[in-house]
Amino acid sequence: MAFLDELKKQAELKRQQEQTQTQSKLVAVSQNFLAVQTKYKEMQRYLEELVNQLNVLNPDLRRSYYIDGFGLIDDFRPRDYALSIDSIRIGQKDFINTLLLRFKCVTDKQIKFERDTPQQIDNQKDYFWQNNLKYQCTEFRNERGLVTRAVFTVASEIPVTARFSADFENARITLQVRNLNGFTINEFVYEVNEVTQELLDEFAKFILDKPNRLREIGVHQQARRTLVRPAAQAAKDPPGAAAQEKDANDDGDDGRGKGLLSKLKSLFS
Repeated sequence: MAFLDELKKQAELKRQQEQTQTQSKLVAVSQNFLAVQTKYKEMQRYLEELVNQLNVLNPDLRRSYYIDGFGLIDDFRPRDYALSIDSIRIGQKDFINTLLLRFKCVTDKQIKFERDTPQQIDNQKDYFWQNNLKYQCTEFRNERGLVTRAVFTVASEIPVTARFSADFENARITLQVRNLNGFTINEFVYEVNEVTQELLDEFAKFILDKPNRLREIGVHQQARRTLVRPAAQAAKDPPGAAAQEKDANDDGDDGRGKGLLSKLKSLFS
């Protein structure tokens, strides 16, 4: 029995060590989560003021977009700035999950053209879906009922978004800007303490096409070039491809999100 008692002691010691490690990690995660929430509230106040001022000023900017099937349009004008907040509920409390600044770039030009093969028609629809473009399609069929030609009418507006999302466990914030400079995605990663008034000012300059240092601030930007991918390619990337290229979590849930929520519920419930 002496040997068995020794094994029991070792097993109990291991359980205690694992419990201590788990508790320490839970405390660290909760501290990081609260640090992100504090930063999120600061960002919310800044972005709300930014949106209000931009809607009053209505900056006279022109943006260019090349639309596959039609060509280059160089007189898109930004307007209708807005901020939306996605929340998560933990216990009986709501917390910020993401902040989304969005606006539209509009043109007075009519965007209308034809595609005359089934493959071109399908490819065109995929292109619109990948770039989040609204359109109408009128299809023409032959005597056998097969689509042979289509006329596309594209909405004269491009949706532009800047999404701030968080890796709560590691206290990091990811900024993803979509469709600002053509149909591209710009991604930036910041430690929570790097998100300062200075950085938010540089972000405001960035979306207004003013000289800025957004790509230079933060250890992640200094360690690598900011990822700039065509939006169409980003839509085709296999799951996890973007995560390998950037130092942050995607919007997608890899299983850790549910685990994190379960951990935090025990603290905030």
